[in-house]
Amino acid sequence: MGLLDPGSSHPLARRQRLELAGGFVGFFALIALVNAVGLIATGRPSALASIILLALIALGLVVWRAWKRADSAVKNGGKQ
Repeated sequence: MGLLDPGSSHPLARRQRLELAGGFVGFFALIALVNAVGLIATGRPSALASIILLALIALGLVVWRAWKRADSAVKNGGKQ
């Protein structure tokens, strides 16, 4: 029963788990963005911070796409 597994449970429960995951990923992406901008603005090395930010944005997109599928499943009454 994985977080992004389409057959894991009821569509509403899956959508709620994805909303929670999206919130965590979004929060840490925002923190990483502030950190990367701060490092760039002060002229300090920021490659690692930028790579982490890119990874969090990519993960956020994956979670968002999975949430959109789960949301449509909820709106269609559990049918995908």
